[in-house]
Amino acid sequence: MVRSAAGLLAADQTWTAEDTWLLVVVGVSIAVVVLLISWAKIHPFLALTVSALTVSLLAGESAQKAIVSFTTGLGRITGSVGVLIILGAVLGRMLADSGGIEQVVGTLTRMVRPERLPWALTLVAALIGLPMFFEVGFVMLMPLVLQLARQTNYPVLRAGMPVVAGLATVHALVPPHPGPLIAIQAVHAPVGLTMLYGLLVAVPCAIVAGPLFTAYIWPRVPAHVPDSATAAFTTGPHGDGAAGHGTGPGPGSRRDDAGRAAPHRLPSLSVTVGTILLPIVLMTLKAVYDSMPKTGGMLYALVEFLGTPMIALLVTVFVSLFTFGYSLGFSRRHVQASLARSFAPVAGVIVIVGAGGGYSQALQDTGVDRAVTLAAAHLHIPLLLLAWLIAALMRTIVGSGTIATITAAGIVGPLSHGLAPAEASLLALALGSGAAFAGHVNDAAFWMAKEYFGTSIGGTLRTWTVSHTLLSLTSLGCLLLLNTVV
Repeated sequence: MVRSAAGLLAADQTWTAEDTWLLVVVGVSIAVVVLLISWAKIHPFLALTVSALTVSLLAGESAQKAIVSFTTGLGRITGSVGVLIILGAVLGRMLADSGGIEQVVGTLTRMVRPERLPWALTLVAALIGLPMFFEVGFVMLMPLVLQLARQTNYPVLRAGMPVVAGLATVHALVPPHPGPLIAIQAVHAPVGLTMLYGLLVAVPCAIVAGPLFTAYIWPRVPAHVPDSATAAFTTGPHGDGAAGHGTGPGPGSRRDDAGRAAPHRLPSLSVTVGTILLPIVLMTLKAVYDSMPKTGGMLYALVEFLGTPMIALLVTVFVSLFTFGYSLGFSRRHVQASLARSFAPVAGVIVIVGAGGGYSQALQDTGVDRAVTLAAAHLHIPLLLLAWLIAALMRTIVGSGTIATITAAGIVGPLSHGLAPAEASLLALALGSGAAFAGHVNDAAFWMAKEYFGTSIGGTLRTWTVSHTLLSLTSLGCLLLLNTVV
C-alpha cells in the first residue's frame, strides 16, 4: 500500500516559516507556467525554464546554482526519457508508412458485426496507440474511421469515440508514452512493473470510456462527418491518400522519394501486431524475472538486457525495418526517408520534457519536497491521491497532459524516496491518471476532435471532455483498489 505523506515524515518534523514560503514558491512557479502558456501563449519549454529559475531564485539559491539545477535536471531527463521517446516515434512512423494501421483497422472491422464495432475500434486504437503519440495516432486513425463511417452509414460518434478512448487510455497509462515515462523517472518506479499495472488498469478504463460511454452518448449528441475531416484521407501529404486509400495508387502503394508510385505489400495482421507488442513482451519478461529469486546465468542476463526499455525499443525498431520495410518491398532509400521523417515531430516533445526535468530538479534542490510532505500530512491526504489531484488540477488549468504530468511529478517525485517498487509504480500511474482528467477548450486535441466529428463546442464537451474525465476517474478507482492489495 502506498503510504500517506505523514508516513514519510520523521516524528520531530514540524512546520516552519520556511516551509510556508516554499509552498508560496511552488504556487508562484505554477502560476508562472499557467500564465506564460495559457495567457501569453509562450512555448512550454520557455515557460518551464522561467518557472524553474523562479523556484530557485525565490527559494534563496544563487543564480549560478539555479542554472546548474536546471541544466542538471534537463540533461538527466533528456538522457533517460528522451531516447525512449525518439525510439517510440521511429517505431510509430515505420508502422504508419508501411500500411500496418490500415491492415489492423481493415482486418478487425471486417471480422466483427456492426453492433460490436465500437469494441473492435477501441481495441484497434489501444493497439495502434502503444507505439504512437496520441495526436499522431489520432490523425492517422481518424480518416480511416470516418471513411468507414461514411461508407457504411455508421454514426460518426459511435465509430470515433472508441478510438479516442483507446488512444487516450494507453497514452495516459502505458510506457513508452511521454507522460508515464516522466512519472516513472520522477518517482523511481520500475518500468516493467508499471507497464504491467498500467495494462491491467487500462482494460476497464478503455471499456468504460470507450464502448460503454459511446453506447450512451452517440444518440444524444448531433454529429456528422465533415468534408474537411476526410480531405486528408483522400489527398494525403504525398497526394495518394494519408492512409493509402482514396484517389491515389491505393492501399498497396506509397510514393518513393522522387514522388513515383512505390508498390508494396501490406504487412500481415500477425506481423503487425507481433512487432507492436514485441517491446511490451520483452519488458514484461524482465518484470517477471525481476520478481523471481535471482538465479543468475546467461538466460537471466539476456532477459535483463533485452527487457531494459531502451534496448527493447531499439531491438523492435531494427525488427520493424524488416517487418515494416524491406520485407514489404521498400527500398533502403525509402526506409531511410521514413526514419528521417520520424525525428522532427518529437523534437518539441523532447525539449518540453527536458525543461520539465529542469523544473523538477529545481523543486528538489530547494527542499520543496519537505514542505509539500508536511502540508499533505497536515491535510491527511494519501500520497497517491495527492499525486492525482495535483496532476488533475494542472491538466484542467493548462490543458496539456504532458505539462500536467511534468509539473505534478516535479512536486510529488521527491516524496517517493523509500517507496517499494509496487508503491512507486502505482504512484507513477496516479500522475498519468490525473493528467488525463477533463481536457476542454484549452486542449489543442479538443479542437481536433470537434472538427473531425463535426460537433458543436457543447457537443465536444459532452463527448471528448466527459470521455477523458471517465478515463481519469475510472483509472483512479482502479489504482485505489490495487493500492489496497499490493
